[in-house]
Amino acid sequence: MSDKPKIIERFLEALQAFVRPVVQEWPLWCTILITLVPASWQSWEYHLRWFHELPVGVILSTVSNMSVVAVVATLVVWLVSRLPHRKVVKTLIYIVLLVQWLVALFLWRNFNTSYTPQVLQLLAETNSGESSEFLRTWITAHGTLRSLIIVAITLIMVLLGEHFRGRVTRWLSRTVPSLLTAILVGAMLLQGLWLGHKLVMPYHSLYDLELAETRYHSSDVISMLHASIETLKFQQQENAAAIDLAIKAATTGKVSCGADSIEVVLVIGESFNKWHSSLYGYALDTSPLMAAERDKGLLTVFTDAIAPYNLTSVTIKNMMSLNSLAAGESWHSKPMWPAVMRRAGWQVDMWDNQRDFMVGETFSASLNSFLFAPEIVERVYHAVNDTAFEFDGDLVKDYYDHCQSATRRLVIFHLMGQHTSYDARYPHTPEWEVWTTGDLPGATAPYLDARRRGIMLDYARATRYNDYVLASVIEHYRDRDAVVVMLSDHGEEVFDYRDFMERDHDPVKTAQMVRYENGIPLMVWCSPVYRERHPDRAAAVAGAAGRPWMSDGLGQMMLWLAMVDSQWNDSTRNVLHPSYRPSKRLVYDKIDYDSLMKNK
Repeated sequence: MSDKPKIIERFLEALQAFVRPVVQEWPLWCTILITLVPASWQSWEYHLRWFHELPVGVILSTVSNMSVVAVVATLVVWLVSRLPHRKVVKTLIYIVLLVQWLVALFLWRNFNTSYTPQVLQLLAETNSGESSEFLRTWITAHGTLRSLIIVAITLIMVLLGEHFRGRVTRWLSRTVPSLLTAILVGAMLLQGLWLGHKLVMPYHSLYDLELAETRYHSSDVISMLHASIETLKFQQQENAAAIDLAIKAATTGKVSCGADSIEVVLVIGESFNKWHSSLYGYALDTSPLMAAERDKGLLTVFTDAIAPYNLTSVTIKNMMSLNSLAAGESWHSKPMWPAVMRRAGWQVDMWDNQRDFMVGETFSASLNSFLFAPEIVERVYHAVNDTAFEFDGDLVKDYYDHCQSATRRLVIFHLMGQHTSYDARYPHTPEWEVWTTGDLPGATAPYLDARRRGIMLDYARATRYNDYVLASVIEHYRDRDAVVVMLSDHGEEVFDYRDFMERDHDPVKTAQMVRYENGIPLMVWCSPVYRERHPDRAAAVAGAAGRPWMSDGLGQMMLWLAMVDSQWNDSTRNVLHPSYRPSKRLVYDKIDYDSLMKNK
């Protein structure tokens, strides 16, 4: 019995020794945490500014983001406590932290961005003259002044902390406070080491990195800088090969076109859960205009189309390339098919409503650094939009207001579609604020409270607005020789079978998860003129509606519909061709989709 007090005493002594550097240098430790998680404070400010309830998720996210920084902060204070000239070293560290804090606030307040790949690339490419002009322009901006005030307040807090450091240290050294401090610091270090390992472990492709960033997201400065540097590295490797192939395809090689005058339109939607479309059996009439085109015999609705991934950037890269995932070909190993069409004499126009969307995220940088690389814009496209719009209908209207007709034209629309937040994807007018939560089918599951039913209602309304946008595109070609192809980058979960929305990036995939997140709508509309002039192709479209298909085969379909013949055409991969041979459909590079669905 006499040994127990000694064991407890030794345990407490060990805990105190563990946290002693943090306790002794608590102002420095806290300053590191505060100044290296700027994105977290942005979330707090948003919720507090609008008097929202501060969600538990925001608090937990902040603690998680701080955990990686806590590892660094603990190492720093441990080193500082053992170095000579401690005051000088600490002063230098404080200066570095406050300068970094000012830069982070400057980017956040003036440009709503952080240490993104674009920012790092811009810094690398900017010369001293451009830097001076930039600083002169922004030094007196409102955001800059607010940043300076926040840094000044932070400096005052640091000085006060250092002034009262001894008193607080003595209090924290007591048994109970030191025990609580040890538990808190220990928990953060364990979380930080685990999360840091997941974020900085070596990755072999931009897709792997993007998946890790999505799954283990941390918005601290250290993680963001690492992700941005890695993103730039992979972009340089993958994009260089893809851009080179695209330029060659657009400028060299034997290509022919069997039509003198035809227009082809591709509409790429976003996060479209096809099971929430009345075209695919949803009880609410969310696709009345497309149903009307189907009933006229002009629209073919494909029933077994899927996307290989549930991430926008990698699915669209594979859509735009002529590669085959079943053959093990990466998207950057084959040219993009719009470049082949340009070589065949087509005008290629790209109107993208996501070009400026979430530019700080890895997925946005990954996709746009290729689609809108200067060489691609110059050598593949004839026209691109320079303005994004709140609603997709305005994007479509902008294109037809500004672009002249062409003999052979390919138009690519990339919509915001039903991208979260769903309530922001349709105009809040009586025309679109149809139905109530009581009209929702299957909304009786116990987890579907009022908030979740409201989200489902917003998704239904956004889907109906998307139907209107598609109809507005079709209407422009009603009396022209044209074909319109419409599909989504990936699907989405909207509380369909469990208490979950958006997309799940867990490596373990279930049949239900893949059904909703990878199943996509695919529709092909042939104008009356197209059907009359090319009856064999219109009949082939209608006859292919039930064939299994994956969106990496889009390019083969588009070339055939446009009657473009090149060395890259492969009729066995063209779902509309009699020679079509379905390949094994691998989702996430390794899961056999059809086997998964069969064995569910």
